[in-house]
Amino acid sequence: MKQEVKNSIIIVIVVLLIIVAVYFGIALFLTGEVGTSKKSNESYSSTGLSLNYENVIIAGKTFSQSEESYMVIFFSEKKSKESLKNTLSLYDNSNKELKLYKVNTDEAINNFVKSDEGNPNATTSGELRIKQDTLITINNGTIISYIEDETQILDNLK
Repeated sequence: MKQEVKNSIIIVIVVLLIIVAVYFGIALFLTGEVGTSKKSNESYSSTGLSLNYENVIIAGKTFSQSEESYMVIFFSEKKSKESLKNTLSLYDNSNKELKLYKVNTDEAINNFVKSDEGNPNATTSGELRIKQDTLITINNGTIISYIEDETQILDNLK
């Protein structure tokens, strides 16, 4: 009887070790989840400046911020130019008239806004459509400015 209990315990331990090994194997080779050094609050660009992740929101919260007027920048951390990333990293909400919220379109939760056509007339998050890096200014829940041109975006953020 003691031998049967001992064998059962050994079998359970071996099965658990196999499950853990398979999980780490899948995570390592398929998703890249294991071994990546993601930092929760900042990411570094090639210029060495850190991308400020303050005021990051999901696209679904675009129209539900507490301020009467504010800006929301939709950008791709992977595809956006360094000039935009640098401007975002240096943007200081405390010294600006309008607060800036950031939506990273690379995040899976924000995929629904990506489109081949932008929608400057959206009135809800479900209607939002973003073609490229876009700066939106919202006043009382209504889009009053929708800028897709990089030069104009940079000018508005300086």
